[in-house]
Formats: sequence, structure tokens, C-alpha cells
Amino acid sequence: MNAKSVRLLQMKLSAAGFDPGGVDGRLGSSTYAAVAAALLQRVNDLPPDWAEWSGRRQTVLYLQALCRDAGLETGDLDGRWGPQTEFAASQLAYLEEHDRLPRPWRDERPLDLNPNHWPSEGDLAACYGPPGSGLVTVALPYPLRLSWQLSSVVNKTSCHAKVRDSLLRVLDKVLAHYGADGIRELRLDLYGGGFNLRRKRGGTAMSTHAWGIAFDFDPDHNKLEWGRGRAAFARPEYDVWWRCWEEDGWSSLGRIKNFDWMHVQAAKP
Repeated sequence: MNAKSVRLLQMKLSAAGFDPGGVDGRLGSSTYAAVAAALLQRVNDLPPDWAEWSGRRQTVLYLQALCRDAGLETGDLDGRWGPQTEFAASQLAYLEEHDRLPRPWRDERPLDLNPNHWPSEGDLAACYGPPGSGLVTVALPYPLRLSWQLSSVVNKTSCHAKVRDSLLRVLDKVLAHYGADGIRELRLDLYGGGFNLRRKRGGTAMSTHAWGIAFDFDPDHNKLEWGRGRAAFARPEYDVWWRCWEEDGWSSLGRIKNFDWMHVQAAKP
């Protein structure tokens, strides 16, 4: 059970008139006692032996019951923290914050837009020139932390001149939607790199990074080979992030091919 879910549970307990000992995301005797008292008020809905369970398991049980109250599917009310309960808890947290459920992300499709007429990967040189040419320095609308050295912050980056204005539009929209705190919470400011005169990892063709038209974000949580089951950027809270890019024609390899979720590029795969 993660700290975010514990905080949600503590807030729900407080709202129901129970005292969890604060909303700090930590499980302790006060939270366990509040959970037990809350469960006593709904014994008809619980497994018959729930009172014999550990405090931690009762806590998961109560969260499962709260999710079910909201119409969210957790599977059996068994007090076990698994993927289904974790997903339901994340849905409940979103519902509490936004007063609605997120869009069903498995039904989402990338926006097929190309207002800037970005080329296909086979036509990069015709559009952008030789790799490494046409680069400009751009001041970023919010600072980025280097993902491999979090103490280092960058306020500028290099990109191809043809994508500069589009890049700024996208990042301005991201900042307007998420705000500085939301960007940091979702790790949208963890910069994995932009221009890099290199070949594709595991391939022979030049990478789109070699033209300064591709960027990586939060690579530790969106590794190259990870698909939707593991990549953070596949989760519904990142849907607006991808729409900001896709509305300006940028492509996510994660959204299109279900790998390399860290990567976005001004080119069509």
C-alpha cells in the first residue's frame, strides 16, 4: 500500500468522523484504530473473519470497501494489496481530486494530427538537413532536472530551429495545465536528453535525437523496453501530457508502438 493511498484513506476517515492521527501517509496505531472503528459500522459487508486480520490488512480492506462504494472494481474484499486494488485506489484518488473519473486510458488513441507537417522518419534529412545542423538554443518555460543527476537543473536546451516554436507551445500548455507542483510530482521535469548525435539504440539508423527533434523524459520510470504494464507515462494522469504534444503533431513511440514511453519526436514513425 503506497503513501498516496494511505493519505487518501486517512482523509476519508477524518471526513467520516474518525481520527487517524493525522494525514501523513504513514500507517500507525491511530490509523489502525480508526480503520477498525470504521469497519465495525459496516460488518454486514465484510468477510466473517475480518476482525482477526492484522491492522495493515484491515486497512487495505477498508480502502477496498471505499473503492467499491464509489463503484470501482477491486475484486474480492480480501484485504490484499494487489494490482487491481492499487488501480482502484488510484482511480478513487483521481475522483476525489477532480470530481470525475479519468478517461478510460486503454480506449485512448494517439491524436493523428500534424499541423506543422513533420516528416516521416525516412524523410528527416530532406526536412531538417544533415544530422546536427540547424540547431538553436531555446530558453525553457520551466526548469528541468537532469534525470541522471537530480541536483543539476537546466533552463535551456538545444533543438532544431524548425521545431523551436512548437516545442515552446507544448511546454507552455503543459505548465498551464499541471502547474509547477504538478510537473514535479509527475516527474515531467526529469530530463533524459534532447539533441544527441548518435544512432538509434539497438539499430544502425541515426536517431531522431541526432536532428534535435526528439526529447526523453523520466527515463528511469519509462525504460526503452517497458510497455503499458510498467511505464509510468502510460497511466491516465499523463493523458493531457501526451495530448499537449500530439495536438502539435509530435509522436509518442509509447502511444503508437507501446515501447520507449520516455520519448517524443517531431517526426512520424
